[in-house]
Amino acid sequence: MKRFLPYFKYFKPVKWQLLGSVLSGLVYAAATGAGLPLAAKVVFPLIFKDDQVNLGEGEPENSFFVEGLMSWFDQLPGEWLLPVACAWLPLMFFFRAIGGFLNSYLMSYCGYRFLEQIRDEVFTKLQTLPIAFFQKRQAGDLLARLVGDAEIVRSTVGKVAVDIIKQPAVLIAALVFLISEAASNQGTSLVLFSIFSIPLCVLPLRAITKRLGGKARKLQANAGDLSGQISESIQAPLEIRAYNLQGAVVQKFRNRIQGVIRYSMKVVKYKQLISPSVEFVSVLGLTVAIYLGAQQGMKLSSFMAIAMALYLCYEPVKKLGAIQANLRQADASLERLEEISLAVDHLDDPECPETPEIFESRVVFNNVSFGYGDELILRGINLTIEPGQCVALIGPSGGGKSSLFNLIPRFYDVKGGSVSVSDLNVRKWSKSELRDRVAVVSVTEISKAAQEKAFPGVPAPVNVAGYCCCKKSKCSNNC
Repeated sequence: MKRFLPYFKYFKPVKWQLLGSVLSGLVYAAATGAGLPLAAKVVFPLIFKDDQVNLGEGEPENSFFVEGLMSWFDQLPGEWLLPVACAWLPLMFFFRAIGGFLNSYLMSYCGYRFLEQIRDEVFTKLQTLPIAFFQKRQAGDLLARLVGDAEIVRSTVGKVAVDIIKQPAVLIAALVFLISEAASNQGTSLVLFSIFSIPLCVLPLRAITKRLGGKARKLQANAGDLSGQISESIQAPLEIRAYNLQGAVVQKFRNRIQGVIRYSMKVVKYKQLISPSVEFVSVLGLTVAIYLGAQQGMKLSSFMAIAMALYLCYEPVKKLGAIQANLRQADASLERLEEISLAVDHLDDPECPETPEIFESRVVFNNVSFGYGDELILRGINLTIEPGQCVALIGPSGGGKSSLFNLIPRFYDVKGGSVSVSDLNVRKWSKSELRDRVAVVSVTEISKAAQEKAFPGVPAPVNVAGYCCCKKSKCSNNC
């Protein structure tokens, strides 16, 4: 849970709805964890005369809660006793239903607002990251993170926040009832065994959720790769058909699908193991409780109250195990989102940006070296482009044409040498001010016919990249 604590700040705008959800969850817990065991202990014996509770005699072995409820019933007129006793159960379920509904509804609202802020933060971060970040990742994978992974985190936060309030509160309420029964010396050994059997349910949960986390990470990675491949195939229909790649693309898609299915089923397997594992351990504990209760000669009403409280302890443990599984899966999605939100822009603005007094659209490459990673693709480039001059770089793909132009608006930093615009090193400009002065025409692959007319004798394909250094509002055909 500590993993998600830094993100609780996103609940600040919906703090009142969150508070209402918490209070509703406590109402649900009180009606479930205490109201139902008290019904089995006090109310049912009042209705069925064969196990009648002796009101007014003040049995010393009864707990504080039982004594209080019995005293309240004792003060009722005789003709009201049976109707009020019969109304206890629907009243408890009414409060349980209202508390559960409000808890779920308000927490769902908080979850959607949480999702809104997570997506806003990640999308905003994407707009500030350098071009190098996008070249290392598929567009489809980034889309899957922003949409799919963010939705998984929201769904988990919604589910977890609902149960993380209700289930521990139910568990505490049921434990308080059990402890109060133990303090009354009524079946002490049975109650103590019931309490100490609850932690045994945690043992299978730890092993299951640990394995679930690794499978969830692989599932999200495979889902991102699948989304990336789909995006690429949709964006490049011409190239796929031109090189007869349809069969290879389809086979790769099928392999991705198989990988997603394989890891999806492993996640499902570990999630579905949680409930039966806890139920089996709880049944063993309940069986021993029945044996001890029979040996101690407990009355049915007393035993049923303890058995119900014990069940209400096991059920939250089971649901808390499911919460742990959901958190493991959400952790994998959160890691993928944090690769964006916590990514560092290494192209920092200077502490004191400079701007030329008079802007001139002169671009100077001075002994420039550049490469992606350790491999240099440009070495010792010296080039000056004067204002009004038109310069074209022509060559095969991968020759470094776009890379050279991308240094002008400082999409990348040079490995050696310098690039200047208006006689000022681009590293001394603020990035926003520099890019306000540079108009960009993106890389476009021109047709073969157009290439043969414009660039006779140059091997295909030819890519054209255009940059114009000027005030964008004053760009003209001769800039």
